Amino acid sequence: MTSDLAGQARRFAKELQDALNGTITQHVRIAAVLRPRSAVGPVFTLGHGLSATNPTQPIAFPLRIDNKKPRSWMNLSFQVRLDDEGEFLTVHSSYCGIFADESLETCLLHWDYEREKEHYTSAHVQVYGFSPALEALNKNSAQKRSLDKLHIPVGGKRFRPCIEDAIEFLITERLADGRDGWEERVEEGRQRYRRSQLLAMMRRNPDVVKEYLKSLEDAGT
Repeated sequence: MTSDLAGQARRFAKELQDALNGTITQHVRIAAVLRPRSAVGPVFTLGHGLSATNPTQPIAFPLRIDNKKPRSWMNLSFQVRLDDEGEFLTVHSSYCGIFADESLETCLLHWDYEREKEHYTSAHVQVYGFSPALEALNKNSAQKRSLDKLHIPVGGKRFRPCIEDAIEFLITERLADGRDGWEERVEEGRQRYRRSQLLAMMRRNPDVVKEYLKSLEDAGT
């Protein structure tokens, strides 16, 4: 099982690497390394700068397509394992943070996914900054929170953003430069991701698939 997981994890790491280097980065290497210990069985960590001596802590990389000084940095990490049936790769958790500095002291936002999270939505984005509206709401609340402590839902387990969504955001909002043809690379990866999520939904909801197929039969009679 671990060998099958390793193969799928490395293929996914290559997809992430190609998506980044084909659009907003250069020379980024996304490795897949087996974690030393995990409570949910074998888990691989995917990220930049991982190795046998550093299996769990990916390092940030600049968002640039040339040798100019980067305007932003990304810190990316995926924890992947096989599903409960031991057949398909599944993301156990993921993190994608955008920073203004290599030391990761100034964060713009980060997208997070934590499977089966109890206290807030599993897929969410947290944004750093100041919100007058939140400050006004805090005045009437016993629990005062800053903007970055709000977990804003982004599609749930199946429809959460993919790396291509983050890439498109960075380019269109002029936070990173994009290579020529980045739109095609983004759309290709996004369609691949959505197809895999749709297949997973179908496997978990065969009754919905049967209902849909029956509707097609009924429409054809």
